Amino acid sequence: MSNECNSSKNAFGPAFFEEHLSVVAEYATELGKAFGADLEIIQLAAWLHDISAVQDFAALPRHPALGAEITRKLLQEKDYPSERIERVAKCIASHSTPVQIGNGPLEEVYVSNADAMSQIVKPAYWFYYVFQVRQFSFAEGWDWLRQRVESNWAALIPPAKEIIENEYRLVRETLVL
Repeated sequence: MSNECNSSKNAFGPAFFEEHLSVVAEYATELGKAFGADLEIIQLAAWLHDISAVQDFAALPRHPALGAEITRKLLQEKDYPSERIERVAKCIASHSTPVQIGNGPLEEVYVSNADAMSQIVKPAYWFYYVFQVRQFSFAEGWDWLRQRVESNWAALIPPAKEIIENEYRLVRETLVL
């Protein structure tokens, strides 16, 4: 995925790898280790969850489903076990909104929550995203960021909130929420 992020086709910019994907992988793994989950499934899904949007920014509105399809093909080509492919693909298909405990397998819960956590703890990247990538006006971008931070925070599972509580408070102060 690092090569994909460094491609000139990647509208998110090369920083997306370190500022988002690696952060999602880190938090998903931390949750998975602490609360029991298949770490291989988590890590594959975390690294590949935005592959369709990285390859084609126009895919952003449908990127969870498209990313799951791309991942299925990619893992099939690597002779990865089909049952495990489906578990990774399900994590990718459900990553855009934090899945609550009891509403899906633990791996889906942790990857989706880690995606939301990343959008809270890396405000510098998300400022870049709204103003450079999406080219929002100041008011639109500011509103988008504030809404995104608050909605992600509200949807996180309690263990995820505990992990990033300090960062969330700092971002709230920065965004004057």
